[in-house]
Amino acid sequence: MSTFIWLQLSVVCLLGAISPGPSLALVTTNTITKGRMYGVVTSLGHGVGITLWAFFTAIGVAKLIVETEFLLISVQFLGSFFLLYLGIRTIYAKDNFNLETLNGSFNRSWTIFSAASEGFIISLVNPKIALFFIAIFSHFVQSNADWLTIGMMGIMAGFIDAVWYLAIAITITKSGIIPFLKLREKTVNMVVGGIFIFISIYLLISLVGALLIGFYQ
Repeated sequence: MSTFIWLQLSVVCLLGAISPGPSLALVTTNTITKGRMYGVVTSLGHGVGITLWAFFTAIGVAKLIVETEFLLISVQFLGSFFLLYLGIRTIYAKDNFNLETLNGSFNRSWTIFSAASEGFIISLVNPKIALFFIAIFSHFVQSNADWLTIGMMGIMAGFIDAVWYLAIAITITKSGIIPFLKLREKTVNMVVGGIFIFISIYLLISLVGALLIGFYQ
């Protein structure tokens, strides 16, 4: 691909990353409630998922998922229930504002895995991301692209995504807002948990409504 096309693709990936949605809500929430490193690892996990989506799009798997009704519906349901789980977990979590993570100590392997897996999972089951790659990213994939080009496209998409969310996580913790929010932990948990639950219910209602409309047509 030409340098101009690569530049276009990088701009498209950046616009896709900065658009608001469940992923932004997750990275922001994890950073606020669990500290900078948890937000950073969540961002990196999300970037890995984006790399996988880009690769799937380039080789045609993403298109297969979108065109196969059962697979698409399954992904959408998984995304909705995962957001619901995050919302309930946030509302009922105790000691969300962990002083160890806020102070930079982040050496528990299970915590690292939890943060990375949350970012990774939300990137895979976020309906907005699937539609983005099929509707926009796929237009940059050339039929004669070799595996090196496909790999570079995936890595670039994941890198841009990870860098954006890393910037979000670092900016939030540098702003000094976390100590302020810690004093209002219960309120913060209720608000961010409610946002996740609202998004999940909205997606579930939209999905069920679409299924019913399709059933009666």
